[in-house]
Amino acid sequence: MKVAILSDFHLGYERFAQDAFEQAQSAMAQAAEQADALLLAGDLFDTKLPRPEALSQAFSIFRLTLLRKWGAKISAFSARDGRKQACDAPIVAIHGTHEMRAKALMNPIQVLEAGGFLLNAHSASVVFEKDGEKVAITGLGGVPERQAKDAIDALKPEPVPGAYNIFVFHQTLSDFIPARGEAMSAEDLPEGFDLYVCGHMHAHSDTQIAGKRILIPGSTVVTQLRKDEEAGKGFYLFDTKTRSAEFMRIQSRPFIFRELRLDGAKPEEAEAAARKEVEDALSSAKGPRPIVRLRLVGTLSQPHFFDTFALEREFEGRAFLLIDKALASGDLKARIEQIRALRESSQSLREMGAELLLERLKKNGVEPTPEIQELVELLSSEKRGLAEEALKRLIAS
Repeated sequence: MKVAILSDFHLGYERFAQDAFEQAQSAMAQAAEQADALLLAGDLFDTKLPRPEALSQAFSIFRLTLLRKWGAKISAFSARDGRKQACDAPIVAIHGTHEMRAKALMNPIQVLEAGGFLLNAHSASVVFEKDGEKVAITGLGGVPERQAKDAIDALKPEPVPGAYNIFVFHQTLSDFIPARGEAMSAEDLPEGFDLYVCGHMHAHSDTQIAGKRILIPGSTVVTQLRKDEEAGKGFYLFDTKTRSAEFMRIQSRPFIFRELRLDGAKPEEAEAAARKEVEDALSSAKGPRPIVRLRLVGTLSQPHFFDTFALEREFEGRAFLLIDKALASGDLKARIEQIRALRESSQSLREMGAELLLERLKKNGVEPTPEIQELVELLSSEKRGLAEEALKRLIAS
């Protein structure tokens, strides 16, 4: 059986919303033509509360996908919470970390499930059958990194006898990103599955770690702006009989990552060097207007930055230029690194704050109803408008 494995569409991604839609649409159309079943490893949306425009994009993509004649048939579906099979097509998904919400609240993948667009494999197993072969998919949707190992231990996922078994999850693995100390490792994954599929990380790879084959399809759109995203976007077409995984590229906007190191440069020297680096990057770029991330590291001779915004505007007709400044004079560089680390950890801090607030409410005898959980979720949002909305509700009540 051929299973197309896709992940991280990030529909509704504000910076490149049209890219996110068109590239997800292209990937799904290509995958539906070539595979007997589809497996989607989370973060189909960029936010837990997608705008109507993003939901409309998802509906149009899945509506067309459902129209095709599928090679595999669903022979069994079982979920820990007792929910029933809601889709007849072999399209399976889990929610990602961008989509996760409090247990009592509906997340975007559950919305697609309720509409009959897919089968939600979070805390569930789905069995497909074709020509006497069975393939079982068991899933765990995204959870906060520090809870991932406990969530797997609580789920206790087990392979389905007589089937080729795939375990799909959406988390960081410390084996790939060692700096994430709170992330789980490949050793924490459940034993006995034939293949492990991981969403969340945006560069594709097919790796063997701790005796487990881990397939990471990566994202279909550039969002993290990391060097490893230069390799291009697409999905895996996995053959369960031959155990082969072929990465199928899609047409996607080119992404170029460059790093320029400066040592005691004057601002005008830094600007000239940055301009030359961008010109060199664009000289080899092909296809539509590329995304170029230029990371400047090192020191300047004077304690201030040169005007990178002017340089970004200079190239705006030829590239989406994003300049990441890690330049400093003296000890200021260390401070900048600290600020960057705090910014990157802000999502985890918001999650921890929401959890602590709910725990405190329970200790004070306040039952966290779905309405209260939604208010806490809004308060912990990184979007100012949502937090303000929560405050207004609290004042009104």
